[in-house]
Amino acid sequence: MYSTETKRSRTLRILALICFLGALALIVLFRLFSSEHFLQWHSKYYETLTRYQEWVRGYGDSPLVFAIILFNYIIKAVIPWFPLPFMMFLSGMIFESKIAVPLNIIGCMLLFTIKFVWGKKWGGGNAEKILMHYDKAHLFIGEGNIGSKMTLFFLRAFPFIPVNSVSQLYGTTIIPFWQYLIISLLGFSYKIYSYTMIGRNLFNPFSYSFLNPIIFLLLITGLMLLTINTLISATSPLIKKLQQRKDSKNNE
Repeated sequence: MYSTETKRSRTLRILALICFLGALALIVLFRLFSSEHFLQWHSKYYETLTRYQEWVRGYGDSPLVFAIILFNYIIKAVIPWFPLPFMMFLSGMIFESKIAVPLNIIGCMLLFTIKFVWGKKWGGGNAEKILMHYDKAHLFIGEGNIGSKMTLFFLRAFPFIPVNSVSQLYGTTIIPFWQYLIISLLGFSYKIYSYTMIGRNLFNPFSYSFLNPIIFLLLITGLMLLTINTLISATSPLIKKLQQRKDSKNNE
């Protein structure tokens, strides 16, 4: 019968394999995009996106457009809103990469900061409540040591982890704000760039320029799953030491 650790390891390896196969499938699909039926559909799709882009650009590349995009990031920090990738797609679709990427970086900095401060003032929310049931994990993140910073990097780099929950949770820790912000941006940077490039190439969704970032995201996700699987096993002794240190303090 499988132990919990064996089941976890097996699940992560299977998910990593799915990501690698997904990337391979997209590479193979490149060869299927030359049919007449597909080209007709793509022409209509292109016209629709062009009309939308012209409507948005009717406002001009003015401060108003920048303000609206950044305001959406602020709203995202407070209430459920558009998915974060969609907001980055939008910036990439409207602006050139040299403008869209910095704009999305600033937006993410706002998002990370607001929820971090939120956590400082009002606690870690549901993420903290869930983590409290796992004493070792809560200790590992809450200590503010290198393990906590490494965990933050992987939480930012790993796809599908709720951005706001991580920010709010780390607001309850002793990690310095600037360290938190820099590590968050480093872990999130490849997603900012990839999502922006996907938005930039929405007009040609079956081109290498569009699919390469998606393939890259899938490959990174697969590698992250394998890496996390290894790190969980490697850091178990460190977590045990932290637990022993905490227990000894409580007994004094």
